[in-house]
Amino acid sequence: MSEEFSFNCRVYFEDTDAGGIVYYANYLKFCERARTEWLMQSGISQVKLLNEKKGFVIRTINGHYIKSAHLEDLLKVTVIPIKVGACGLKIFQQIYNQRLELLFEFECSLAYIDFTTGRPIAMPKDARDYIKSFLREDLGVKI
Repeated sequence: MSEEFSFNCRVYFEDTDAGGIVYYANYLKFCERARTEWLMQSGISQVKLLNEKKGFVIRTINGHYIKSAHLEDLLKVTVIPIKVGACGLKIFQQIYNQRLELLFEFECSLAYIDFTTGRPIAMPKDARDYIKSFLREDLGVKI
């Protein structure tokens, strides 16, 4: 198994409401950015996928808000694949602040599709192998 992937980002004013608290939908954006960086680390470019008219789309989401992030917090966003198939995967993500307090948990299922048909297709073998290198059999995710 590879090391757990994490992505750090800062909370900017644009991420917050009028009270300096992160707007709820932005947790999903932070998770999206982390997944994109995780895939890019393997050489999977979204630009290349778009040019090939292929890519990942979200099928299902389940999020749990635990505690608020605030303006200027430094966030750590994890990416933990928990299942991979021929045409998709399931990912568990968590967001922590700089004090390592858990703020948000998120599980999503993604499908790999052909954008011209809108139908699921098999992921490239190198992408599946990369994702499998992060799988953790001991992860009992419940959110």
